[in-house]
Amino acid sequence: MGQYVVIGLGNFGFNTAVSLMKRGNEVLVIDSNAKRIEQIKELVTEAIIADAKEKSILQEFIQPDVDAVIVNLGDTIESSSLVTLYLKEMGVQHIIVKVVEEIHGAIMKKLGANEIINPEKDSATRLAERLTAPNLIEHIPLAPEYSIVEIVIPDKFSGKSLKELQLRNKYNLEVIAIKDVLSQKFKLIPSSDYKLEPDNVIIVVGKKENLTKLKL
Repeated sequence: MGQYVVIGLGNFGFNTAVSLMKRGNEVLVIDSNAKRIEQIKELVTEAIIADAKEKSILQEFIQPDVDAVIVNLGDTIESSSLVTLYLKEMGVQHIIVKVVEEIHGAIMKKLGANEIINPEKDSATRLAERLTAPNLIEHIPLAPEYSIVEIVIPDKFSGKSLKELQLRNKYNLEVIAIKDVLSQKFKLIPSSDYKLEPDNVIIVVGKKENLTKLKL
C-alpha cells in the first residue's frame, strides 16, 4: 500500500485521488475549495481544506517520505511553481505536476518535478495512435523509445503459431501475453508453439519504430 498526496481537486486531481484510493493506497487531498473537499472526503483517507501555497501547510500535513505528491493547480504556473519548489525544499522525492503547455512543464522540471503530466496532450496522442492503428487497443509508454501495446489480431494471424508469425525476427517485437476476449483467460509469456485464435488479443513490447512497422 502506497501513500500519496493530491494537491488541487480539479477533475484530474479528483479522479486521480479516487483511483489511487480504489487501488488500496492511502490518499491525502488538499484543496482550498470546501465544496470539493466535501465531495471527496468519504472517498479518500483524509481531506484537508487549506491553501497549499502556504509552505507551513505543506510541512504540517505532508511527510517527505510519501510515495508521491501530485500537484494539480490548474492553469496557473505561479501556484504550481511555488508548491513544487516548497515540496522540493522539504525533501519530497517524487513530485508529479499536471501542466497545460510545454513551457509550463519545462519550468516545473527546472524546479525539481520528477514527472510532468499533460492530460490533453496525452489524450490527443493516444487518439491519434488509435485512429492510425485501428487494431490498437491500449498503448503504454515505457521509455522514450519503447512501448507495450495491446492489439486485436487480424484474420490472417488466426490459426498460426507465434513461431510461424516470426514477430521477433521480422520486427524485433516480443509477445509477452495473449488474452482471450471472450473467456478473459490470460496466457503470460506464451511458447512459440502457441496458436492464435480469432478472439485473441496480443500484448507486445518493443521499440516504437518497430511497432509502427507491424502493419496489422
